[in-house]
Amino acid sequence: MKIIPFTVLLTALLLSSGADAQQGRGARKQALHERLQAADADQDGYISRAEADASLPRLAEHFDRIDADGDERISRDELRAAASELAGRRRGR
Repeated sequence: MKIIPFTVLLTALLLSSGADAQQGRGARKQALHERLQAADADQDGYISRAEADASLPRLAEHFDRIDADGDERISRDELRAAASELAGRRRGR
């Protein structure tokens, strides 16, 4: 399973506070938000499979795993849950 490229996307969603890196994290978080917003072509607040295929190929590769409720769209909560799961695995939980 390829998780290294996906890690970059999900890690940006899990940024924790840290005074020394807060500014860089904020910029990465903003950039991620802008990419997700741009990918949401119909502006419904979700990333559909077609939107992921068109704009977010790394996300599209893992679409079924992230789409926890199977409704063929990824919500912000599903992205956060996937990011938390990945962070837990990386910490050895």
